[in-house]
Amino acid sequence: MRAVAFALVLLCLMGCTTQNRGGTAVNQDEVAARAIELGTAYLRQGDYGRAKDNLMKALAIDDQSAPAHHTLAIVFQQEREFELAESYFRRAIALAPEMIAARNNFGGFLYAQGRPGEAVEQLTIATEDRFYELRPQAFENLAVAFLALDDRLAARDAFERAEALNPRLPRTLLELTLLHLEDQNFTAAKALYLRHRAIASESARSLYACTKIYAIFLEAAERSRCTADLIRIYPASTEALEVVKGTQGGVDGR
Repeated sequence: MRAVAFALVLLCLMGCTTQNRGGTAVNQDEVAARAIELGTAYLRQGDYGRAKDNLMKALAIDDQSAPAHHTLAIVFQQEREFELAESYFRRAIALAPEMIAARNNFGGFLYAQGRPGEAVEQLTIATEDRFYELRPQAFENLAVAFLALDDRLAARDAFERAEALNPRLPRTLLELTLLHLEDQNFTAAKALYLRHRAIASESARSLYACTKIYAIFLEAAERSRCTADLIRIYPASTEALEVVKGTQGGVDGR
């Protein structure tokens, strides 16, 4: 049975049509494309079982479908089947090295697996495509991977590229804020922080940045607000513990 099924797939790879029971021609390429669309829709809904069913249907028609392999990789990543996810990512990229979305997502996967060096390789390729619609996010992902490698200069450059392409990326604005604080570029840090606050909810990291910035600019009321919110909302965070330690030690936060 497997040999027969495989032969049918090979025929369909050539763009064949089949006849349904009513005698109407059925384009198998369209069937596969529709199955991938359904699989993607189910993935977005969190229905991973139906997503896999449809994606495997697409692969039964065309086992060289890079989009089907790529989408299956994301499904398995969500299911924490990491070995399977990686194998499908690699298969998708082998079939279509120019599929930049697969490079970007695989880079994010590798970073999440604690492999930032490998992530940088994939994300660098993703950022090189000038027409990739998510190029700003690819630069942001690349910058985060560089931070994990403790390469601040490369991270800052990548974040700045992301910000130039899309000035409304909350994480990019916040990370640039913190990098400028470390470099003592306080005016730039404050401007970036205010832009971040205008479009994003406060987090432990943003409140931490707030305490530092307003300590430097001697705005006691705003600094007190951020400090109180940080300790109240995120009491166990690294940022809160550092601020509490600094306060107890008599450090002014600069």
